[in-house]
Amino acid sequence: MKVLDQTPDRLLLEENPLLLGVLLAIAVFLPLALAVVLLVQGSWFGLIPLAVAAFLALFLVLFVVRTRVLFDRPAGHVVIRLRRLTGETAQVLPLADIRAARVETSISRSTPTNGGTATVSETHRAVLLTPQGEVPLTTAYSAGDGAERMAQAINDWLQP
Repeated sequence: MKVLDQTPDRLLLEENPLLLGVLLAIAVFLPLALAVVLLVQGSWFGLIPLAVAAFLALFLVLFVVRTRVLFDRPAGHVVIRLRRLTGETAQVLPLADIRAARVETSISRSTPTNGGTATVSETHRAVLLTPQGEVPLTTAYSAGDGAERMAQAINDWLQP
């Protein structure tokens, strides 16, 4: 996520996985084109790249999500908008309910095989702390310090 706008009255954050969307779209269209060519030629082998294209299209629909979070002091609310290829959803929270932001971490461990070493990886996402519980700002976790920077930006903005 990155900060798009920051004033005393507004804080606008956005995560836009454009590169992932473009790469997945290309990954869908290449096997789809191959499937069309093979099927037009009468080869049933065209069903294999067609199945691959359908599988990749499912990833495109599920994992490419643009997230915008607007903190609006004059309106007194926070709006979390998620836009997918299938449509848009919005969640509105009262700004007074937002206590702070923090980083949620997911830890993945692999098991060693054939004498290798086990690995541990951490991914993160920013969440808002409310009286009702934690509200995640993104659907996915990611590596790096982006979640920490977003939580810090939110906490700084929330301070009077």
